[in-house]
Amino acid sequence: MNPDPLSIALQEITETRRLLEMLITSSESFDYPKAKAALQQLSRKVRDLGKLQMELQQQRPSDPKIHVLDFSKANARAQL
Repeated sequence: MNPDPLSIALQEITETRRLLEMLITSSESFDYPKAKAALQQLSRKVRDLGKLQMELQQQRPSDPKIHVLDFSKANARAQL
């Protein structure tokens, strides 16, 4: 059974939003341990999302009209 990419995206967006809200709230109240825990969870989330992105890209049928852009390298070029 292939997971539905839209359901996965919505679930990940919800979880990431919750983590960011927790980080913002903890930084506003100067709750360092809570902010540090949120940053660790966000780091894991970034790694997991990278793996998930690769899996979903491999499952997606190739369409010559669709081009995947890698924005991670664009940021480095913009700083030059």
